[in-house]
Amino acid sequence: MSTWADLRQVVLATTDPVAVAGAMRSQLGLGRGFGDPELEAFGIADDTMAVGEHTFLEVVSPTTADHPIAAWLARRGGSAGYLLSVQVSDIDACLARCERVGVRVTVRHEVQGWHVAQLHPSDMGGSAVELDGLHVRGRWFWDDLDIDRPTSAKVDDVVAVDVAVEDPSAVSARWAEVCGLDVDTAASALALGDRRVRFVAAEDRTGIVAVDVHAVDRDAVGDEFAIGNVRFRLV
Repeated sequence: MSTWADLRQVVLATTDPVAVAGAMRSQLGLGRGFGDPELEAFGIADDTMAVGEHTFLEVVSPTTADHPIAAWLARRGGSAGYLLSVQVSDIDACLARCERVGVRVTVRHEVQGWHVAQLHPSDMGGSAVELDGLHVRGRWFWDDLDIDRPTSAKVDDVVAVDVAVEDPSAVSARWAEVCGLDVDTAASALALGDRRVRFVAAEDRTGIVAVDVHAVDRDAVGDEFAIGNVRFRLV
């Protein structure tokens, strides 16, 4: 079996989900969102929106003031890029590589019969990573939902994500090792299916700092704006 890993969701965390999710819908023309009932048990509310057929933007927020995410957001100005969801061909092999290189697993559970694990952000350079073991490529958790994908949407795919880290070369190699992939060491970038994660030198903070999304209207290419302290660029 060939080894593959696909970026499927980009997650922002915030203490003001109405404003952040509302800005996504307004600026990107996204449709009605939906919540993941699995997250309620973890003290997290969410609003997930489709970006075209294969990718999603998700806004999560803590439901209690003492939730660890609330403390983290207090240090991040109330909103920040939080997590990348990566669908992998063999989650057990990924976790074995995590153990070998010292990446801690913070959460491991089962969703809809598929194994899911979250990796410690400190071990991944500043961004949390979720490994989703849906080993049938192209399948995703929300396939059976009636998802709103308006024809007026301004974007139809996530193209790339910038993750700010202290050592781009080392962190890109760490991600590649965990996923079992080759990394573009010269560019400090990792291809996750048709999308890329670029590792850039941190200035004032680490973690997800920018998201490139594919513009439906090619005249809009070059537009950019901030949502939830993350830069969105239409490409």
